[in-house]
Amino acid sequence: MKLFMIVGLLAVMAVSAMAGTIYDIRTGLLRIGDVVEIEDVVVTAVQSNSFCVTELPAGPYTSIWVYQGTTPSVDMGDRVTLKGHYRDVFGRSEINLRWPVDAGAIVTGIGAVPDIQLTTTEIMADPEAWESALITITDGMIVHEILSRGQWRSTSVETSLDVIFDDYFFDFATVDLGDCYNNAFGLYTWHDGAYVFKVLSVALTDCTIANENVSFGEMKAIYR
Repeated sequence: MKLFMIVGLLAVMAVSAMAGTIYDIRTGLLRIGDVVEIEDVVVTAVQSNSFCVTELPAGPYTSIWVYQGTTPSVDMGDRVTLKGHYRDVFGRSEINLRWPVDAGAIVTGIGAVPDIQLTTTEIMADPEAWESALITITDGMIVHEILSRGQWRSTSVETSLDVIFDDYFFDFATVDLGDCYNNAFGLYTWHDGAYVFKVLSVALTDCTIANENVSFGEMKAIYR
């Protein structure tokens, strides 16, 4: 009986992992439900019970959300090796460090946070490709609508495409209708059924739209 108990315990504790890359996970080479292990990825954002990582060289489908369930023991810029349960949480890809019992993040060094610069056209061409990535939106943006729950809609000056900004890292009290951003830096992610940009910082600027490109009605709408 004791032997069977020991064997059973070892079976619970020892869960083999599928080695791979974030790109493998995000593009379907590894399956939802797999226990996965990825090495030498960079922590790009840290939240209350989660963090995000990106593998190098950074590009489409190279970032993923990591759920820890407690205050993360990693910092932005840490290089880590991860083992955890790959799952889909309401449409967002995630590595869950709560299971198996030997899941976790091991810091292996410190590295540069990747500098991903994108236009709204590049983002909107395939939003899923940039899920959980730390990016700089290089378009000039204008705040066109203040939304509920600490969110606001900004519109690209160059493309007229909209991005929903979220205040998780940002002081929402400083946001005003008509604010202009030369660029914006933050975490692009899937949240509550939509892609949102959890902004860390913006480069505020005066609105620099050529008069001939903006109608009087549009200007009234901005400052209404």
